[in-house]
Amino acid sequence: MLIQGGAEILFPLPFVKDQRSLRTSVFWDVGNVFDSKCEQITNPSGVKSDTKCNDVSLSNLASSVGVGVTWVTALGPLSFALAMPIKKPDNAETQIFQFSLGQTF
Repeated sequence: MLIQGGAEILFPLPFVKDQRSLRTSVFWDVGNVFDSKCEQITNPSGVKSDTKCNDVSLSNLASSVGVGVTWVTALGPLSFALAMPIKKPDNAETQIFQFSLGQTF
């Protein structure tokens, strides 16, 4: 099960005359992936135990804030983002820098 969300505020860059092809923003993203099918495991001695799966809860959502720049090119939007995790699940991998080429929402 995937839960995700976010908010973004767009603002113009100072000293840039043509703002049509350049978009800057600050953002806040939240989300996580949960296993909704937790089954009992039977060990070799026949004892059943519960598996440890993530509880679907808003308190288990990861959260990050950052800044982004999108440049609209002839090939499509080219986006760059720098983010800092606010809250992350145990053993989660984080990405501080991300870029993409293609359609954005």
